Amino acid sequence: MRKSANWVWLVVLLGSQNLLASSQAFQNYIEQYKSIAISEMDRSGVPASIKLAQGLLESNAGRSTLAHKANNHFGIKCGGSWKGKTYYRKDDDYKNGKLIKSCFRKYKKSTESYIAHSNFLRDNRRYSKLFDLQSTDYKNWAKGLKKAGYATSKTYDKKLIKLIEEYHLYQFDHALPSVEFTPAIAITKKEYIYVNDVKMVFAKEGDTPYTIAERLNTNAQRIVSYNEAINFTSESLAADTRVFIQKKRRKFRGRSKYHTVKAGETMYSIAQLYGIRLDKLYKRNRMSKGSQPATGEGIRLKGKASKQPRLRSTATDLPATKPLANQTSEKESTQEYTPVLVHTPTTTPTTASKADNSSTKSSYKQPAIQEHTVERGETLWRISQKYRLTVEELMVKNNLQTTTIHTGTTLRIN
Repeated sequence: MRKSANWVWLVVLLGSQNLLASSQAFQNYIEQYKSIAISEMDRSGVPASIKLAQGLLESNAGRSTLAHKANNHFGIKCGGSWKGKTYYRKDDDYKNGKLIKSCFRKYKKSTESYIAHSNFLRDNRRYSKLFDLQSTDYKNWAKGLKKAGYATSKTYDKKLIKLIEEYHLYQFDHALPSVEFTPAIAITKKEYIYVNDVKMVFAKEGDTPYTIAERLNTNAQRIVSYNEAINFTSESLAADTRVFIQKKRRKFRGRSKYHTVKAGETMYSIAQLYGIRLDKLYKRNRMSKGSQPATGEGIRLKGKASKQPRLRSTATDLPATKPLANQTSEKESTQEYTPVLVHTPTTTPTTASKADNSSTKSSYKQPAIQEHTVERGETLWRISQKYRLTVEELMVKNNLQTTTIHTGTTLRIN
C-alpha cells in the first residue's frame, strides 16, 4: 500500500516538474521573440499576440524539429513560388495513399521566419479580411485564421486564444516597436524597403541598374524589366529615383482605392509610387498606353474604373516600346535617355498642360496638405490606422527608411 502511494506521489511530482519546465520554455520563448513580434505588428498589422501564440504552438516554443533544423517557427511550406533553401519531413501530404515528406521553407535565422510569416499572411488572398480587423482584436484574428484554413485542427482558434490569455500575450498588442529590430524589417542591410509588399530602393547619385544589382547581389536585366521607364543596365539614374528590385503588383494592397493626380505626375510615377505594374494601371483605368491623366483626376489603384479619366493634351510618359533585350552595349551607351524623376515629381507641365489645368480650376480644388505631428507613444502602425493608410504608404509619402519615428516629427498624410 505504501509503495503504491509513493509511486502515485512520484508520478505527480514528475508531472509537475514537466509542466514547470514547459511553462519556463514558453516564457523564455516569449522573452526572446517579443521584440520582433512587436516590430512586425508595427510593419504589417499582424497582432504581436497572434504571432507569438502561433510561434509557440507551431514550434512548441522553439523546440520542434522544424524550428531547430530549418528556423521555421510557423510551419510554412515551400509552395510554388519559394526559391530558397528547403527542409523535408513528413507532415500531412499523401501520395497514392501513403504519407510522404513535405517541403518546408528553411531560413538562415529565426527572425527571418517571423518576417516571412507576416508576408505570407499578407500575400495570400484568403487572409486579406483579417487585416480589416484591429491589431488588438486577437480573438477574431484567431477565429479568422482557423476559418481561412491556416491549420487543420478544428480547435486551432481556441488553442491560440488560450495561449494568448494564459501568458498575457495581449499586452504586446499595445507595446511600442523595438528599436533593436526596426531596421531588420523596414530597411535591411541590403538597403531596400517594401512598397506594396515589393522590394524597392532609392537610387544613389551615379547609380545604374548594374551598380544596384552588384550592390544587392541581383540581376541588372531584371531590374530593367521591373521598372518600365528604365531601358538599359548602364543607364545613369538620378538620385532618389525609385527602383524596384522585384516584380511589382497587379494592384495596390493598401486601403487607398484612388490617387489624385498632382501637377507633373505621370502614370509611370504613380505606378512607382504605389508599386503597381504600369500596364495593369493603364488597363485598370481604361487608358491607352502613353496617355496621361489631367491634374486633379482620380486614378484607380484597385478595382476597375467606370470610365476613363480626363486626359492631358500631351503625352509625357515613357516611349511606346522598350529596346530589345539583346541590343548591344554600344547602342546602350550611345542612345540618349533622360531618366524619369519619380521620387518627388518636380516636372513643370507643358504649355498645353497648363492650359488644360486652367480650364478645370473651377471644377477642381487642390486638397489642402494634411499633416500629423507624432505624439509620445505613437507608432507608424497606429498613425496609419488613424488615417486609414498602410505603414508602407506613410513611409513612401514621407521618404522614411525605417519605421522608427520620434516625438514631434511632422508626417505628411495626403
